[in-house]
Amino acid sequence: MKRVGLHLVAGLATLLVAGHVSAQRPFTTTYDSSRKVTLEGIVTKMDWVNPRAFFFINVRDAGGTVSNWAVEFGNPLDLERSGWKSSSLKIGDTVIVEAAPARGEIRQAAATSVVLKSTGRRLFAAQPGRAPAAAPAPRWPNGRVRLGPAPGGKGYWGAPSTKVLVESTAAKVPMNDDGLLTNLADIDKVAPFKPWARAVYEYRQRTLLKDDPISRCLPSGGPRQFQMPYGFQFIEQPELGRILVLHGGGNRNWRIIYTDGRPPVPASEAVAGYYGTSVGRWEGDTLVVDSVGFNEKFWMTSGGLPHTEALHLIERFSRPNLNTLRYEVTVDDLRTYTRQWKGGWTIQWVPGEELQEYFCEESADPAFVADRLEER
Repeated sequence: MKRVGLHLVAGLATLLVAGHVSAQRPFTTTYDSSRKVTLEGIVTKMDWVNPRAFFFINVRDAGGTVSNWAVEFGNPLDLERSGWKSSSLKIGDTVIVEAAPARGEIRQAAATSVVLKSTGRRLFAAQPGRAPAAAPAPRWPNGRVRLGPAPGGKGYWGAPSTKVLVESTAAKVPMNDDGLLTNLADIDKVAPFKPWARAVYEYRQRTLLKDDPISRCLPSGGPRQFQMPYGFQFIEQPELGRILVLHGGGNRNWRIIYTDGRPPVPASEAVAGYYGTSVGRWEGDTLVVDSVGFNEKFWMTSGGLPHTEALHLIERFSRPNLNTLRYEVTVDDLRTYTRQWKGGWTIQWVPGEELQEYFCEESADPAFVADRLEER
């Protein structure tokens, strides 16, 4: 227990394991990644619980006062895939931590580096993985591509190539994983906003995404459901004329896509919800889904893209090989945007595994939860 130093640094901190924090709270809202704290101290507790792992250390400042800090260092599921265990760090060990501190006065930080002082070994760093072997997409007996695993297999869709949605015709817009723009002058590059929508988006950006419904454990509606850190899987039921989309994040929500040949639902007849009323059809190897009937309680993606109940989505899912899912979406909401626009990304297959148990609720010691900062 020797020191606690605080240093200002430019740019974003690199996380040990990327993902959302404080249940599903954006990292940007909880931590100040423009700052850097150095902590050295003795481990007093380990909290290895999904969705986020913490250890706690006693740190002595220059005046001799000892304070207990909560250090977040990743998601246990991701850490275990890299070969780490809760026993990799023991109570009584002395560690040196580089981290981004929480906003406000709470003694909490997100680690970018954890070093065991006795050996100099760096802990909880991501281990390089092997790229999965290239293979064709599995197919049904009728030749149609499967969106799920091959018969007798397991797997689900995991990491997206991006966690934000921007117009695909635009040049690359610098922003972090939470959708926070590096430069607010780039707002008009994100999407063709109407004036009111642009003002709402700018407000959400300026307030560091603090009102994100995800942080209140509401469902990730619209395109955002395919960008969440805990993945999703398709359960295809051709005999019932439907496809279920099961989500690993949130509170184990699901979505139904009807594929029984029914026509798209008129917007005037749809009941507003988080996932809309969805009707799908196959165009060759591409599933085309038409959805209307959305409420206004969710953000379409990280960063705060607004919409109204007039939102109409046309989504296209294709699987060019075993390991890749292509997602393309046309956003049609002329109350919010000046015209239709498109975006998309790819999603990586996680073979041989099932969706893990995860519910949107706080798992860390409540005395060190940034969500409760105002109560302290």
